[in-house]
Amino acid sequence: MDIKHMKYFSAIVKYGSMTEASNRLYISQPTISKAIHDVEVELGMQLFDRNRRRFVLTDAGRVFHGQCEEILRRHAELHSDLKNMVGMRQGQIKMGLPPIMDVSRLMKIIKDFHTLYPEITFQLIESGSGTIETRLRQDDINIGIAVLPTEGDDFDSFNFLTESLSLIVHKHHKFAGEQSVELAALENEHFIMFNEDFYLNEIITSACKNAGFTPKVISETAQWHFIEEMVSAELGICILPKSVASLLNGDSVTLEITDPVLKWRLGVIWNRDRYMSFIVKEWLKFFQQYYE
Repeated sequence: MDIKHMKYFSAIVKYGSMTEASNRLYISQPTISKAIHDVEVELGMQLFDRNRRRFVLTDAGRVFHGQCEEILRRHAELHSDLKNMVGMRQGQIKMGLPPIMDVSRLMKIIKDFHTLYPEITFQLIESGSGTIETRLRQDDINIGIAVLPTEGDDFDSFNFLTESLSLIVHKHHKFAGEQSVELAALENEHFIMFNEDFYLNEIITSACKNAGFTPKVISETAQWHFIEEMVSAELGICILPKSVASLLNGDSVTLEITDPVLKWRLGVIWNRDRYMSFIVKEWLKFFQQYYE
C-alpha cells in the first residue's frame, strides 16, 4: 500500500463512483479497481459495500478513510514544507553567539536578510565559545560565532573580525590619564573577567603569564554589562575587545595595551562533516558577502 492507493481510495469516496474517480484522476478504471482490490487483500477487509449503486463505505472503510485523509493531508504538507525550504520561503536558523561582541553589525545583516526572506526566523543563543562549539557538535545549533582558532579540527570557519583588546579602567584610576599601558604594569591590579567558558579568559590569562604574572581575578561573569558596572564601582579593571569597549559608559576610560598588543579573532564556525540546510547555506553566503 502506498500514497497512490490512498489517493485512489479517497477519490472514489469523494466522487461517489470509480468511473468518476477515474475521470478526475486521469487514471484508467481497471488500474483504480486493482489498486482498491490490492488494499482490501492487504488489510483482509472489505472497504466498500458493492451491492449498491453507489460505492458505500463499510465500517472498516470509514475507519480507513479517516486515516487516509490524515495521511494525505500530512503528505501534502510535507511537500509544501520541502518546497518552502528549498525556495527559502520559511524555516529557522539557530545561531550561537558570544555576549562579548558588538552585535549592531550583526543585527544589520539579519535585518537585510529578513527583508529578502521574511519567513525565515532566527533563534539567537548567547554562550561562550566553548559552549557554542559543544552545541554545534550536539546539533543544538546550526552555526556559531566564536573565537578563532577553534578547539579541534571538526569545524570549518571564516574569520570576519580581528581587533585589538583594550584596557578599561575607572575614570579616577591612576592609569586613566595615560594613552597606553604595558601589560606587565597590571600585575597588582584586580581583574574582572569573563568566565572560563569564554576563550577571552584564556587569551588574557595566558598573556599575563607570559608577561610574568598571574592576574588577580576578583570576579568572573558571563555578561559584559556586569563587568561594566563593576568597573564603574571601582572594583577593578577589565580587558575587552575594542568594539565592545567603545560601547561603555562615561565612568570608564579606554587605553591601549602594549608590549604585547593583545588581539582576538572572531569567526563564523560550522560542522565540517554535517548536513547543512539550504537556509543555513544561504545565510552563511549572505553573511560572508558583507565582509568581502
